[in-house]
Amino acid sequence: MTYLKLIWKINRGLTIFSMVFISLFQLLMLYLVTTFDTQAILHSVMNQLPETLKLFLNDSFFNMLTFNGAAAFGFNHPLVLALLAMVAISIPVRHISREIENGNMELMLALPFRRRSLVLQLWFSGFLILGAIIFASCISSLAAILIFHELTWNVSLHILEISVNLWLLFVLIMTVTLLIATLSRGGGSSGIVSAMVTLLFYLLFFTGQLWAAFKATLPFNIFNYYQPQNIMFGKENLLVDCMVLGSLIFLLMCASVYTFERRDIP
Repeated sequence: MTYLKLIWKINRGLTIFSMVFISLFQLLMLYLVTTFDTQAILHSVMNQLPETLKLFLNDSFFNMLTFNGAAAFGFNHPLVLALLAMVAISIPVRHISREIENGNMELMLALPFRRRSLVLQLWFSGFLILGAIIFASCISSLAAILIFHELTWNVSLHILEISVNLWLLFVLIMTVTLLIATLSRGGGSSGIVSAMVTLLFYLLFFTGQLWAAFKATLPFNIFNYYQPQNIMFGKENLLVDCMVLGSLIFLLMCASVYTFERRDIP
């Protein structure tokens, strides 16, 4: 419990900031949607787009401009994803890579403290921190829908499903970073590598939707298993998405424990 409290104390500031920022962002975006004639905007914009881009934006763009679609898009906005990625990546980097670099890891491992326990507690702490941030954004989104629109049981269920799916996605990104951190020699290089991998997946996801040549890569892309607007409108198989993300988390978590138990420090 001491290590868990230490992790929370170090990451408390970024966690609280993320909770407040994403919650306010959700409220603001849903408020703005109620102030615009979204149908007129959609008609004007769609008429000026080339046909190939219309095919790509037809569902996603239209859904985004409806109130429920905007609520789902709030969980998929690049600012929200970037902030969550920052939290997910920073936790393993700060508590594995940086501790190896400054020599504190050697001191910690000299104590009667198993390496496996350290990795599992760190992972569990990140799991809870990401869950707290996403739970706050979920509550904020539900409150905004209740205030500015109409909160139904069906919409509430979809918001909860999106939140769980988002949670698993960023726990996976955190676990990938954890594995990279257990393999690296310390410093911030593990964070850079993890950020590059995440951005590459994100870029390939959109490229695969636009270009047929890259469409075959979508089943191997982690962002393909998180599509909140499809969840909101009942077009996504959430169970399959969660099973894929959960399986990857478990495998990478086992790999992280295995590599950290057998590596030399530093």
